[in-house]
Amino acid sequence: MRFSSFILFVEAMVLCLFLTPLVRAIGIRFGVIDQPDQYRKLHKKPVARCGGISVFLSFLIPICLFIFFVQKDSILNPDDYYRVWIIVIGGATSVLMGLADDIWDLRARWKLVFQFLIATIAYSGDLRIDSLSNPFGGTIFLGPFGFPVTVFWFMLCMNAINLFDGLDGLAAGISLFVSLTLLAVSMILRNDIGIFVSLCLSGAVLGFLVFNFNPASIFLGDSGSMFLGFSIAALSVISSAKTETVTALFVPAITLLLPFFDLASAALRRWSKYLPITMPDGKHLHHRIMSYGFSARRTVVILYGACILLCAGAILLLISSRSTTNSLILIGIALMFIFGNQVFKVFDVTEVKERISHDHKLHSWSKQMAIKTATATTSARMQKDFDAAWDHISTLFPEFELNQVSIIDQKAPPIVIKAWKSEEISHKIHQNGKSNPSWSVKFPVKTKDPNLKYVMKVAGSGSILRMKAALSLLETLKSSLDDLK
Repeated sequence: MRFSSFILFVEAMVLCLFLTPLVRAIGIRFGVIDQPDQYRKLHKKPVARCGGISVFLSFLIPICLFIFFVQKDSILNPDDYYRVWIIVIGGATSVLMGLADDIWDLRARWKLVFQFLIATIAYSGDLRIDSLSNPFGGTIFLGPFGFPVTVFWFMLCMNAINLFDGLDGLAAGISLFVSLTLLAVSMILRNDIGIFVSLCLSGAVLGFLVFNFNPASIFLGDSGSMFLGFSIAALSVISSAKTETVTALFVPAITLLLPFFDLASAALRRWSKYLPITMPDGKHLHHRIMSYGFSARRTVVILYGACILLCAGAILLLISSRSTTNSLILIGIALMFIFGNQVFKVFDVTEVKERISHDHKLHSWSKQMAIKTATATTSARMQKDFDAAWDHISTLFPEFELNQVSIIDQKAPPIVIKAWKSEEISHKIHQNGKSNPSWSVKFPVKTKDPNLKYVMKVAGSGSILRMKAALSLLETLKSSLDDLK
């Protein structure tokens, strides 16, 4: 009698229903909990954040039972066992990495290193992207670019799901819908390994969602979000493999557009404001929806609805053979995100344009100033005395938007050897009664006499970014004074 694949789903779900309370108690016992801050973490009391362990174990146990005890009536080709174990190994590694982050709060750079290693494991285990296609026909074979594309895909999925885990049941629910969609894709394409993995994953996530939906008694934690991100990335690769009728990664990418959009929006939002990309800001998609007065539960339901629409669109893209239909679906999806961003303002398009324009102007300014600095430096070095060199380099001080520059002998008491002050900036300060945000920096000036210690003190105002661009040029300019004194 043939093994019923539906049993995998039931086993994973029942196991997670049983294991999650146990894992929750262990997490509380050992202090693996998430404290609320009413900024990004909106829950009202401390909650265990090690749910990824119960999801992974509930995913793993049905796989082991199936492979070790049900091989005779298997729905899975024995040749695919190797790839299943690669998913297990990669999943276990992602859980351990996430758990370490939950406990010790790893730095972003180390998490990226571990994610790279996990993605490399997947690639080495034949979970790789060798070609890309689109819904309008045609295939691009990646060749040597298959490795970086594969690594990028796995890291993208892990970080997107991790960043999207901001409300009770949000990341788990979205992962469930994506997993079920990939199950449908695998069934349409008769992909046995895709069916096998997605059933185990979907059952485990559904069982966990019972405890994770608002109000949650346990969170996924980074252990869970990293595992789900890795599993979905792996599942999307194997679900769309070895077929010309599916657009490799395109259909899975449609189902993941919500977390991808949130990740890209966060990066653009922080980049446009000159903030570190990893800096939390409490302005993710779910935060913006809640700012309109929606409760956390209703916000999650709204995002569930959007995800279901995307999953339906992905299935339609898969089964449709007409380019006109595919175009309409893609246009509809694009309009949904444009309208959504217009309403909720997840990121400001104007700020992004201003950043691009400002960077272009700053680059042009730096290029022009580099030429002028090189000319002034060359002229200064040709002078025979310090005073003449100073006259050459001081001509550039106004163009650096400086307030004042001085050469100081640091002996006690300090003596100002040379000084320059901007009359234009001084006049503006006198008129307005206030000064712009200012900065100052000191450069050591070399001398032939080791007993003499001189510094070049520079003070300016205005753009901090302009100041950063000017520092290296000022260092070059200052070098023309070295050894002249």
